[in-house]
Amino acid sequence: MSQINTKLLERFSNDFAQLLETEYEFNVIVKVDKQSFKLHSLVLYQRSSFFRQELTTATKKNNIIEITLTNTSVEAFKILIK
Repeated sequence: MSQINTKLLERFSNDFAQLLETEYEFNVIVKVDKQSFKLHSLVLYQRSSFFRQELTTATKKNNIIEITLTNTSVEAFKILIK
């Protein structure tokens, strides 16, 4: 792969990862314990087979998908989404 392609891929990867850090245009709310996380379905879908299944079967309310995790700690979830 050329140096230009590598830099473009690296930049795209960084831009994609930044979606985890911004709530702009989010479309998923994941509730863990008493905290809510506003995330992007595209990122969750690509990173996790668990969320791929959840997103496939979840219903939308006002174009927002709500997922509640009952057996996960906030700390563990923060690690999982990173």
